[in-house]
Amino acid sequence: MWLYRALTVLVVPALFVLGLEGVLRLAGFGRSAHFLIPDTQPGYYRTNPDFVSRFMPGGFDLRPLNFRIARRKPAGTVRIVVLGESAAQGVPEPLFGFAPQLRAQLRARYPGKNIEVLNTGIVAINSHVVYQVACDLAEFSPDLFVVYMGNNEMVGPYGPGCAYLSAMPPLPLIRLSVFIRSTRTGQLLGAALARFRRPGATPVEWGGMAMFAESAVRGDDPRLGKAYRYFEQNLEDIVRVATSAGAKTMLCTVVSNLKDCPPLLSLHRPDLAGAELAAWEKAFAAGRLRWLLEEKDAARPELLEAGRLDPQYADTWFMLGSLELQAGNISAAREHFLAAQHWDALRFRPDGRINEIIREVARRHETVRLIDAARQLGSDPAATTEPAGREVLFEHVHLDWEGNYQLGLAMAQAAEAALPPTGTPPPWLDSAACAAAVGCTPPGRADVLQQVATITQNPPFTNQLTYPEDMARFVRDLGRAEAAAANPAILRPAWNTVRAMLERDPENPNLEKIAKDLADDLGENDAALQHARRARQLQPATIRLEGVEAILLTKLGRFTEAEQQLRETARHCPASELATIAPAYVNFYTRTKRGPEGLAILDDFMVRSPGNPKLAFFRHKLLAAAGDKAGAEQGFRALLAGDPGNQAAQEALITLLQEQGKTAEAAQASLSAAPAQARNLANNLRAAAAAEARGDEADSVAWLRAAERSGPVPAALELRLARKLYGQGQRDESLLHLAWARRISRYEGNPAVTGSITAFIAQIEAAR
Repeated sequence: MWLYRALTVLVVPALFVLGLEGVLRLAGFGRSAHFLIPDTQPGYYRTNPDFVSRFMPGGFDLRPLNFRIARRKPAGTVRIVVLGESAAQGVPEPLFGFAPQLRAQLRARYPGKNIEVLNTGIVAINSHVVYQVACDLAEFSPDLFVVYMGNNEMVGPYGPGCAYLSAMPPLPLIRLSVFIRSTRTGQLLGAALARFRRPGATPVEWGGMAMFAESAVRGDDPRLGKAYRYFEQNLEDIVRVATSAGAKTMLCTVVSNLKDCPPLLSLHRPDLAGAELAAWEKAFAAGRLRWLLEEKDAARPELLEAGRLDPQYADTWFMLGSLELQAGNISAAREHFLAAQHWDALRFRPDGRINEIIREVARRHETVRLIDAARQLGSDPAATTEPAGREVLFEHVHLDWEGNYQLGLAMAQAAEAALPPTGTPPPWLDSAACAAAVGCTPPGRADVLQQVATITQNPPFTNQLTYPEDMARFVRDLGRAEAAAANPAILRPAWNTVRAMLERDPENPNLEKIAKDLADDLGENDAALQHARRARQLQPATIRLEGVEAILLTKLGRFTEAEQQLRETARHCPASELATIAPAYVNFYTRTKRGPEGLAILDDFMVRSPGNPKLAFFRHKLLAAAGDKAGAEQGFRALLAGDPGNQAAQEALITLLQEQGKTAEAAQASLSAAPAQARNLANNLRAAAAAEARGDEADSVAWLRAAERSGPVPAALELRLARKLYGQGQRDESLLHLAWARRISRYEGNPAVTGSITAFIAQIEAAR
């Protein structure tokens, strides 16, 4: 009897759940949770845009790259799967990352082989997600898994520094919860629970790294040990999954920027207080000022004293590391830089333990090949090269061309073990030949840097020790890249190069997209449309690709076709993507001077996606273009009332007011919005000018300081701020900004300005 009751308790609920799952699937409720889902093209699978919603809030809208593969691997094909996070994906520009370079190298080396490199990297994920990706891809006959992960282990899903999950449950419970959310029953339960969730408890949109500003994890946090254990187990299981699928595995240690990436968050040791804290503040302030003024001998003892008083404050070790590097003491510099990375409380860079785990797992398995990128590129304690920096990385962990090239070549050389011998193969591609093969031309550099700006001009980078100088360097580099991108003498050869590569690699949608951009920049609109359509054929359908085609048709004056495209897109576009396609509608109805019709469509969009501020913004833009300035102004003000930090709405409002000659209202709008627009460089500068005009020096200084930390500023602004502070008797603060002014002026290339700043510094020092 007891056995019957026990079985009843277990079996009946299980049957109920299975039945409910079947009913929900038949009813079409929910979405597939697999990484790959059937494509509209028979026999093919495509990446699942909804895959990440198993691990993060759906509103984050973080997606895999868009590609399709054959369910059955074609004969003669080598299928390589790249697993990892944003660095593996190739952020800031996946088209030029190590994954496409790996493919280009192997295609050149083995011209008779069909080389597939499936880049499954996704922004913000970690090993908990990568393990699930590996399980899904194991069913698609991979020959080799390439694993480059570890950067997000502390801040990704279930990590101790995650901004949207508050706990680190046991690993079996994590996997059980992921499985439940993959079922239709779990999705129904999640939707029901969401109705009772407290508003604001979970971020509704992805806010980038700025979201994690309050998610500090100290270098001695006890939760790190559990995170390391989870990482090791996930890595072991990825190797096991690969082996079971008959594939080999290549594990790579991960590279981080040591010498050119100051800590993102420095915290004091918890017990620092009283006289000891006061002593630290004095030593640190003096050491930082002398460091910025490049007075090495004066800076070192002060910083060493600050480090003695508080060995956990990361910025101190970074400055000491830079001093040792300048002195040629590479080993000591690396030690200090590693200490700075260890104590950085925003853990977006992996510490040494992550790479040690990768090496340990590789040593345990005969089928695993190790690429020790951290040691090769200089971010490991045992490296012999100069500490890794901007020579190979854009910012903290994302690789620049050179870093991607070195890593892609090392991977290609190691991957030869997965390929049968073919006699004497051709040589590997050098950097220039590899760049041509993937379509990386000089004009593309400007686009890459613009994408870097979206990362580095926001917190937590704005809090970094060297932020003003880093922005000055960025402005210089971007200016050079934009000059190249605007030069037809550079653009046309670049386009010709990409078209030549397309003849050799005609099924490559990435090359088609690059060719489209170059043709567009050259004004070759018909060719741009052809490339866009070919790229669309070679990829799974997306709303974004449809919008690109509609914009090109509009530019060509083929309004009937453009309108047909837009109306078709509107019919099948999901509510979550209406804001993606909205700019194409604004473009079309503005160009055709049919504003009322466009407004009706956008109003319908807003009914389908109520409360969507992006859609409202585009509606108000179209309203202004249609001539209803008052209505647009009212709309932008309403957006700002709901979200005072909405930079796009603020700038649109100011532009609208200035166009109407309402300069006083524009100045007042800048001032009143400034407290909520702290990251808006243009508004901070306007607010500073408005405050200065009315004689409010305190507010002027405040907004100039805010401008310095919200984007690139010229040396003239730092000099202006320094003079104001000196006039207020703040000598050391004035010197600090003069130090920034001098550093920035060097990137501006004006020796006379640099000399005058140096003279001003000497004048203040002499008056001490």
